[in-house]
Amino acid sequence: MKKLIFILISVILYADIFTNKNVQILQSLGIEENFINNKKLNYLYKIYLKNKKRYFLNVLENGYDFLPLIREEIIKSKIPKELISVALAESYLKLNAKSDKKAIGLWQIMPLTAKRFGLKINEYVDERKDPVKATKAAIEYLKNLYDFFGKWYLAVMAYNAGEARIVEAVVRAKVDKLCKKLGKNCKKNKEIKEYRKIIRNYQRHGRYAYGPLHRLYLKLKPVPLTLSELFTFQKGLKRQYLPKETRKYILKILALSFLFNNDEFIKYSNSYLLNSGVTPSWVKVEVPAGTSLIYVSKLLGVSLKELRRHNYHLNYIFTPPYKYYIYIPYSKLAYFKLNFHPKKYFFVYRVKKGDTLLKIAKRFDTKVKLIKDFNKIGRFLHIGERLVIPLNSVFITYKVKKGDSLNKIAKKYGIDYAKIKKVNNLKTNIIRVGQILKIPQEFK
Repeated sequence: MKKLIFILISVILYADIFTNKNVQILQSLGIEENFINNKKLNYLYKIYLKNKKRYFLNVLENGYDFLPLIREEIIKSKIPKELISVALAESYLKLNAKSDKKAIGLWQIMPLTAKRFGLKINEYVDERKDPVKATKAAIEYLKNLYDFFGKWYLAVMAYNAGEARIVEAVVRAKVDKLCKKLGKNCKKNKEIKEYRKIIRNYQRHGRYAYGPLHRLYLKLKPVPLTLSELFTFQKGLKRQYLPKETRKYILKILALSFLFNNDEFIKYSNSYLLNSGVTPSWVKVEVPAGTSLIYVSKLLGVSLKELRRHNYHLNYIFTPPYKYYIYIPYSKLAYFKLNFHPKKYFFVYRVKKGDTLLKIAKRFDTKVKLIKDFNKIGRFLHIGERLVIPLNSVFITYKVKKGDSLNKIAKKYGIDYAKIKKVNNLKTNIIRVGQILKIPQEFK
């Protein structure tokens, strides 16, 4: 009878959240069904549904172009589809999101994790900002964590707090559970004393004392544990089983998953946002070394800003000095294949007496490394040698010196002086010392 009353009260209080879909989400992540009654989860879900609905619709709208690519990878990997909420919780679907801890991209991947899962981070690219490659890396990482922990919700929390911190949380909770079973005999139990000593050593010495904690985790694996038990508040302890941030994190992911399964959230007019997995609107194409986004932008009639927004993984507006790839609109793919000709947007500079790589780099507002990489040269230059200068903007800036004239500056950069006048909105040919001019790039 009491159980029936409890169920009735739960249904009345949590009518919005207590649906079969939401229970299935909990089950898919290995979470006990009654966690749906968690007060903080209910509170967060209701805030999202009532106060933040428009905000999250905007988030989906902003990620609309690459959501199909992410979904495709998640479906192929056969991990729970709810794990797309990890990307939402980490970055709100911003490809160039950056944290104070140096985590970057859609999935907020740290540099060491990126290296571990094959993502390139160098002078030219940061593949943590690539929606497909970053998603593949994040999936592999989550799979590895799942293989170790055996529960998706533990894998998700380890993604946030780190594997070792969740191992510690699980071990502590299981040891306390065993202690509770022993009752009064717990304090005298030698095994429990040894377990607590291992936990204390890890808390004091960190990774240097992780080995024994890891072995203890494996030993205690048969002891059952629920998410509710990990959420248990321990009076008088600063260090709870789970960090506060991680408790908030898993609740956020669950609330987001529930939200996207709510029929009221996406009504008919917005249904296209969650049905965007049919055809990706942007597609990956291979291009030769040094392909300029300016050229691709002009070729396809897509703004440079829009092209950059879908290619945040490139650190410059040109591809690296080796064969690489870019993303272009799917609707322009056929045209691109027919009309794209490997054309490099570079300035060709002839080395003069007194030139150094540093001087040339400063003149064109670029880096010595880039000039060396693209020209495959060492430190030394030869008078008359032609250098390809990779330029990272539509304009370069020039500070007017004594004796300069528009004609002289134009000849220096190999362009028509009328173009300098036009982009700087000059009505006469008069310029003054110290004046900053924009020099339009003339590419060869």
